[in-house]
Amino acid sequence: MPMKPHPLLLVALLAPQIIFADEDLLGAHAAAGKEPAAQTEKDWVDARWQQMDVGSFLSSSLQTPGGWLAKGLSIRVGENGEAAVCYDTGAPALRGAWTGGFLKFYSGRFGLSGPPAAAGAWAFSTPPGAGWVGATARHEALQLSGRRVVLVTRVGETLVRESPWFESAGGLSVFTRTLEAGPGPAPLTQQLFSSAKSQITVSNHLDLEFAAVEQGGRLTVFARQRGPGAALSETNGRVNLTFAPRAGTQRVKLLIWSGASTNLAEFGKFAAAAAAPENLADLSKPGPARWLPALTSAGAVGFPADGFAVDTLTVPYANPWKALMFCSGVDFFKDGSAAVCTMHGDVWRVTGLDDKLRAVTWQRFATGLYQPLGLRVVDDKVHVLGRDQITRLHDDNRDGEADLYENFSSLIDTSTGGHDFVTSLEQDTAGNFYYVDPRGVQRISADGKTKETLSTGLRNPNGLGVRPDGGVITATPQQGNWTPSSAIFEAKPGGYFGSGGPKKTAERPLGYDAPLCWLPHAFDNSSSSQVWVPAGKWGALGGQMLHFSWGRCAMDLVLRDVVDGQAQGLAAALPVKFLSGPMRGTFNPTDGHLYIAGSTGWQTSAARDGCLQRVRHTGAPLRLPVAWHAHSNGLSFTFAQPLERATVEDAGSYAVRQWNYRYIGSYGSKDYSVADPAKEGRDEVEVRAAKLLPDGKTIFLETPALRPVMQMEVKYNLRFTGGAAAAGPLYLTINRPGAALKVAEKK
Repeated sequence: MPMKPHPLLLVALLAPQIIFADEDLLGAHAAAGKEPAAQTEKDWVDARWQQMDVGSFLSSSLQTPGGWLAKGLSIRVGENGEAAVCYDTGAPALRGAWTGGFLKFYSGRFGLSGPPAAAGAWAFSTPPGAGWVGATARHEALQLSGRRVVLVTRVGETLVRESPWFESAGGLSVFTRTLEAGPGPAPLTQQLFSSAKSQITVSNHLDLEFAAVEQGGRLTVFARQRGPGAALSETNGRVNLTFAPRAGTQRVKLLIWSGASTNLAEFGKFAAAAAAPENLADLSKPGPARWLPALTSAGAVGFPADGFAVDTLTVPYANPWKALMFCSGVDFFKDGSAAVCTMHGDVWRVTGLDDKLRAVTWQRFATGLYQPLGLRVVDDKVHVLGRDQITRLHDDNRDGEADLYENFSSLIDTSTGGHDFVTSLEQDTAGNFYYVDPRGVQRISADGKTKETLSTGLRNPNGLGVRPDGGVITATPQQGNWTPSSAIFEAKPGGYFGSGGPKKTAERPLGYDAPLCWLPHAFDNSSSSQVWVPAGKWGALGGQMLHFSWGRCAMDLVLRDVVDGQAQGLAAALPVKFLSGPMRGTFNPTDGHLYIAGSTGWQTSAARDGCLQRVRHTGAPLRLPVAWHAHSNGLSFTFAQPLERATVEDAGSYAVRQWNYRYIGSYGSKDYSVADPAKEGRDEVEVRAAKLLPDGKTIFLETPALRPVMQMEVKYNLRFTGGAAAAGPLYLTINRPGAALKVAEKK
């Protein structure tokens, strides 16, 4: 018996332009209901991120008085979260601290195209250069226990733990750093602070050791209680902390204060009375769950139509933490439950994914990640792609929340540019990871330790796809300068896709490698990623590529044709629409269905902030081609079911047009005649004859001689032998026509 669709889903799918009255509940946004081309920057201004409880920390790029942090980590400190510190996780070091608030978020483009800023007054900052001296250092992990954060750094072969905090008394604001260095035969030195134009004094007083930096009548003072093992020193305008060689763990607590020199004596009293260093082993133990309760609601089962049904797993747009739900990645645990990341830094675990969807539960699993735009679950561990690193999440106490954020791979080149996103984490059967960023399509080894750039020249890519065997890797740019329209490219070592201008060689006469297929702007104004239907699933679609149009909230079938090693493709719209732009799609091995994580952004037809939806193939016959081929004398298309000869062999059942784009530095391209490249427009292509081949499923359209063309549109209106109609446009690119097809005449 077919599942009954939820009324809300029918309204949302049939009339996505409707904005419901309760916008907070349903995740509506200012641009909802407007065509992408009609939207302007003001439609994407949104201050809701400022209201979100992002947790104890947030990874982002951050500008400090001492310079930019590309891989910044801001941490709330103090009993009431009244202050914050920021670390550089790329070159592990504390780079500054402030009081009076946490972060102020950029409001343009939903906060996603600009970095946050410190919300309070800076107490101190130090320029680049702070960090471990004379040793290789790597940020290893972040551990959570209640409100406390413990950072784990590997310095050479030594593990160092650190936890920052904030204390205040008598008008003094003091930041603390408790550090533990594990056993090691060599000294370890960390540069705490540097200032080329200031006076630094190191002194001892009673049981305290001080390093004072004077800048314009203001002091920044580092203090520690004296004892064996660690010492403060000054070298060439730098304040250093050195751990002596260690047979066991050494622990030290630093107190950092900035203020007028007249208050130095008060700080000395404060430091003398400070508590002993905390045991970071205790602080590293997982604390109680932070994000309760889990949120449960009924999903909406979709109505089957044209072979597909789209179910909606109700997203908790209204939640206790005002967390934004711009969904950006989805994958599955062994038990069939889902992990979903959101663009503003969260990961959620979603359960209740049965056929009825009567009780879908969302539990907030992790927070504070740097614009995660993809994830994979490997050995039941979530691996999240951020702009700074791939983070592996651990739930050590099994309370449903991550308490250890492991730096699985720090090889990502992080840009501070607002639009330089790192997106779409994929994996092949060998375990290699793939993502795409402004530098190109990247492959990271299964252990996270090596990286290879496969192809470059993609403008603002928002996705890729990897055939399970790794044999086909696709990626999509956004229309713009040196990118005349949307396209799907196949990445190969040394490939170049044109953004940035031509790079002509004998093997690359166009100045760029031709894409698998171009996509008209009206068909797909903004592309995201691709996914392959598992072999043996979804009937005739098994083993085929699906492409997601983020801007049009749609999904397309993409068919590859390979001639003498050169791939060329065809795209056809599938009869499904989503509530938000599909970012990523993953087949759930447990139920065999395709799950879509979607989000809004700029110039999309999205009706909601984000979505998590499930596409079910109902088994009804597919009304689209499942294979095609470009011949020098025409085109052949193979359908999944037998066709009626009368309509197939009527040349009036078809309309074919073709055009090229201009590969130039200006934004996008109009359509240009193939016959007269100086003329705007599209050329009609004569269908001289149409034949149904002996298999009863393949059409051959005979045309004048075909040559490479960037874009061709084939419209058809046919019938199958059972009486069902088949109609629609196909969009294809011909890079290399194959041999002529000879069709035997009927006797």
